[in-house]
Amino acid sequence: MGTISQLFETGEQSSLKGHFLNLVMLARIDGKIDAAEKKLLEKIALRLALTSEQVKSICEDEESYPLIPPVNKEERLERLIQLIQMILIDGEISKEEDQLIFKYAVALGFNPEEVEMKNKIIVSQLKDGISREDIIASII
Repeated sequence: MGTISQLFETGEQSSLKGHFLNLVMLARIDGKIDAAEKKLLEKIALRLALTSEQVKSICEDEESYPLIPPVNKEERLERLIQLIQMILIDGEISKEEDQLIFKYAVALGFNPEEVEMKNKIIVSQLKDGISREDIIASII
């Protein structure tokens, strides 16, 4: 159901919270959130303008924040990059993480036939230290 404040949220606010929840779920995929993952989550929460109460609520009530993809292609790519960045934080991509990122990429509106190629490009460029803005520009 959700809280009263959730009823009056804009679609964008709800979408940002859903995206943050997806990042939390990726961080937890191995059963724990390590220090590097927590640091990245905190940084992304700030970029998304989420309060500490909102972050706590999202982490405790996962069912209330579905994935709502943004309409803008650049914003969808930004989210995909953040999801892949979360996976790469520990330097490894497990089979479960790879499957989850595929699922989220499709949910974000990317063509399933193109997801693997986009993911490879993003992973390679993130490992090379290329900025998210430049990665987006290279894919669009």
